[in-house]
Amino acid sequence: MGIIDRERLSSVDSVSSHRPPITHTADFIFDLYRDPETDTLSIAALRKALYECGICRDDPRLAEFFRKVQRLERRDSTSEPTARETLNANLDRDTFKKCVDADIGLIENALKRKLVIPDWIKFTSVISQIFQNLRDCTEGKIADYIPQLARSSPQYWGCAICTIDGQRRHWGDAKLPFCLQSVSKPFTYAIALEELGAEEVHQFVGQEPSGRLFNEICLDHNKKPHNPMINAGAILVASLLKRNLSLSERFDFVLGQFKKFASGGYVGFNNAVFLSERETADRNYALSYYMREHKCFPENTSIQDTLDLYFQLCSIETNAETLAVMAATLANGGVSPLTGEQVVANSAVRDTLSLMYSCGMYDYSGQFAFSVGLPAKSGVSGDMIIVVPNILGICLYSPPLDSLGNTIRGVKFAEQLIQNFNFHNYDSLVHTELHKIDPRRHANESKHESVSNMMYAAKAGDISALQRQQIIYNSKQSILLGANIHERDYDQRTVLHLAAAEGNERLLEFLLHRWKEDPEPEDRYGRKPIDDAKVFGRKKCVELLQKAMENYLEKGGEKDAEQKT
Repeated sequence: MGIIDRERLSSVDSVSSHRPPITHTADFIFDLYRDPETDTLSIAALRKALYECGICRDDPRLAEFFRKVQRLERRDSTSEPTARETLNANLDRDTFKKCVDADIGLIENALKRKLVIPDWIKFTSVISQIFQNLRDCTEGKIADYIPQLARSSPQYWGCAICTIDGQRRHWGDAKLPFCLQSVSKPFTYAIALEELGAEEVHQFVGQEPSGRLFNEICLDHNKKPHNPMINAGAILVASLLKRNLSLSERFDFVLGQFKKFASGGYVGFNNAVFLSERETADRNYALSYYMREHKCFPENTSIQDTLDLYFQLCSIETNAETLAVMAATLANGGVSPLTGEQVVANSAVRDTLSLMYSCGMYDYSGQFAFSVGLPAKSGVSGDMIIVVPNILGICLYSPPLDSLGNTIRGVKFAEQLIQNFNFHNYDSLVHTELHKIDPRRHANESKHESVSNMMYAAKAGDISALQRQQIIYNSKQSILLGANIHERDYDQRTVLHLAAAEGNERLLEFLLHRWKEDPEPEDRYGRKPIDDAKVFGRKKCVELLQKAMENYLEKGGEKDAEQKT
């Protein structure tokens, strides 16, 4: 639930028409986690359930809820309650209702699995496996042209994810601070678009992949930097930001915007890296003077101030946990998933993601777009963000780089991500490969859809449809796109019931040939397929079912059934 929704609920707190649904939902949640012996709700149990849905303890959307709990604990206690005591508190029904109030929407959606990734545990278990697979990767070399970056350990390996609904998790060195370096570029570009508009920004910088090294001294055919994701383009974008302010005010403005992207996460500044960058920036100085020669900059641009601002932006410090939230803000159309604040317009995000997709991975951008198919941006400090639009943002941190300047582990992680999930920009959501997971779907959604398709095909007598959907038999079960052929509908009827009732002998024979259970399953009314065949006068179907039952008994079916009972 966003800030606007929460404020609206608060403002109409006294309006009775809004209270019944809140009370009803609060009662439902209370009863779900109520301790029957004490008739209280355990905050620890609720917090654990929310964590399993991806909602972390430090989620700012629940801060008011925990503050209310702490205030009530303070009122009822003779001493100041600790944070641990608050989290282990037990609340009665009325107290829980008073505390949860406007935050009930988030809690309800999480517990009812209505967030963008409903099966959070299954999804994160796959991510965990990918992360562990790459822990022992020893390839790559740490960037050494900036002395401060050369001191990083090649063992550092962190990963963090954040969905557009604020579901979060992190692994490894996700809280370790690092400098954004080139990963600052998409955010700076988005801020420039928000402040100035795309038309003005692209009077000075292009939108095409350069096909050259990220710091090469060259311009496009219009005598402009090729795009904002390379050094020349990023320097020029920096020159456009708040030109009427002093250097310190310009940096404060951009830093403040970065903090909005971060939704309260850690965003700092590493002065040592800034000084180190400025001392070793001969190529960037050369780029800037080359662009000034070709009149790329707006009039009266200070080269030194522009470069200092650019170096400062590259030296902004954060960690993987926070950067994942920043990436998720891009995935969410510029709206922070944790605060609901519109940081930049959707149009700015659209343009930013487009350029990240085509230009974000240095000279590997084309190959990355082909094999991974997602907007991404990497930096020489070893950081990398991946944006899955309308789903989540991912941050990876591992200092060893490949020959093109991308983090080795980060690229390999992205490739394995696409092997497991249908996140590629051109993965079909309808005809996707069976081994790929669509984490947006509920665990039983695919099963229900498959059962429905199977029942419909049986009702229509469409054997070719069943064959096209590849019924596969093994020693344990028949699978129809993941659905057991013995599955039942809401009336507990099987495909045998439908085939027998319709009198489709060919279909019934087709199904019985693959049927490995009792061929006389009962529906909710106690009717068997053979009963339907008799009622509708399907003599041939009756014979087929009788023969199938005889074969089943000959193979020991009756004995197996007795053993089960």
